[in-house]
Amino acid sequence: MKLRLRHFFKFTSLLLYLFVLSCEDVELAYPGNDRDTEASQPKGSMAWLVTTTIIEGNTVGQLPENLQGTNTTLGIIEVVDNNPDDEIKLVTIQTQKINGNDRNIFKVMKDSLGTWKVVLLPSANIDYETTHSQNGSFTQAEILMEITDDSPTEEKGTLTARVEITNVNESPTWGNTSIGNTADEGILYESTIITWDDIDLDDEHDLSSDNLPSWLTITPNFKLTGTPSTADVNPSTSFTLKLRDLGGLEITKPLTINVRGNEAPSFTGSSNKTWEEEINKSWTISWSDPNNVDYSTMEASASNLDSELTFTPNSSGANGTVSGTLPHSYVNQSITFSVTLNDNRNGNPLDITESFTITVDPNDAPVFTNTDNVIQSIHHGCQYSYDVNWNDPDGDVVTCVIDESIAWLNVNSLGQLSGTPAESDIGSSETVLLTITDDRPNVNLSADYSFTISVDENFPPVFETFPEDTATAPVGEEYSFQFGISDANNDDFVFTVLTRPNWLGYNSSDYTISGTPQPSDTTTTHNVTVQATDCGEVTSFSFSIVVTN
Repeated sequence: MKLRLRHFFKFTSLLLYLFVLSCEDVELAYPGNDRDTEASQPKGSMAWLVTTTIIEGNTVGQLPENLQGTNTTLGIIEVVDNNPDDEIKLVTIQTQKINGNDRNIFKVMKDSLGTWKVVLLPSANIDYETTHSQNGSFTQAEILMEITDDSPTEEKGTLTARVEITNVNESPTWGNTSIGNTADEGILYESTIITWDDIDLDDEHDLSSDNLPSWLTITPNFKLTGTPSTADVNPSTSFTLKLRDLGGLEITKPLTINVRGNEAPSFTGSSNKTWEEEINKSWTISWSDPNNVDYSTMEASASNLDSELTFTPNSSGANGTVSGTLPHSYVNQSITFSVTLNDNRNGNPLDITESFTITVDPNDAPVFTNTDNVIQSIHHGCQYSYDVNWNDPDGDVVTCVIDESIAWLNVNSLGQLSGTPAESDIGSSETVLLTITDDRPNVNLSADYSFTISVDENFPPVFETFPEDTATAPVGEEYSFQFGISDANNDDFVFTVLTRPNWLGYNSSDYTISGTPQPSDTTTTHNVTVQATDCGEVTSFSFSIVVTN
């Protein structure tokens, strides 16, 4: 009986062992095991691998910005489970938020040793300034994770981890450093505003220089200003600006200013002029200055200036005007005066003086220019026309008048003579007196020219060759006749045909009539009247043309 009981216990132990092997998620309490064998919720905590801080009683991991593109591990997930044989089967992130805004920054992963970790996503943007602006100045992320154990009931627990994205000081960068690279001695220099950029929020900066020239200062609004003296003249005044932020990061910028020395102004153009007597004249005397900034302070004055002249500097600062009228008593004399320029440069003013001369030229009388071709005879009834030409050596305005003794002749202010003598003027021979006068005040000069116009009798033109009183023209054949016409006065005349049939034409330049009659023209006698006219004298001739078959 004892032997059987011994075998029974051995068999029972074997069955129990096999049962345990077939149920891996079941815990048995052997003698001496006082732990709970019931499944229970796992409880997780973070074993941080990054710096932590305490915020409102919570341990918060601190993750510096600019870790984009990494798999940085924040910490390891540690789990406590009352059932010692239960292990972590799965950890998932339920939510991750910053100030209530959903963000995709972290992930949970299990490594090859079975350790669960919270890791930064390589694609996560944890730029502090971006996070700060997106989330209302809040940069703390809250990660809610769910932990599932491997018990038959897959008990679940939660774990909340908080991660603060912290700022990393970043170097500022220069913005505008184009300050203007030239300065002039004695003139206030002021640069444009020097600017820079810094992506760090609420950062403050200090702009300074260890080798700033003594004449320069940095203003509170970040400009360079100052007035260089003669001792500061240097084409390569070099110095370095330094910009430091609150975190101690520093950038530098080497700069160079060309400090130009003052140079004296100089006159441009001629120093001699010729003026006409008794004419109000002006002379603009110009100058230049190598330093354009001096025009606003340029001072010009004239000395030894004649009482008839005045000198007025112009507001541009680049020239001045001498003006006045020199009387007849100054003819063939030269007037000399001086002009002094002073640029009034602060600390180092420079000046220059130059002499100028005006020579007074006498007035010259106007002259006739085309008297060789003047018309001296005219036939009564013919239009007389002649343009008198003149010029004035000094360019004065000239007027012309005519002796009014010839009643039929007129002249206008341009010197155009015109008129038509009547029959009663035949045989007359009268003198024309033309007088031209310039408009020079006080010393106006004149010139005369006279010539004789004779009026001769005009004779009408004469037909010397002409057809019979009745001419014949065969049908279909051209009829043509050229008249011979002469004029006893050799005047030009006009040939016209007053009456003619439609088939007959004429040429006024060679006094020819021509045309070809048609059968329909045989029923009519065609009358033709031709006329030659000169200066109102008319000669005409009439004849008939009979068209024959």
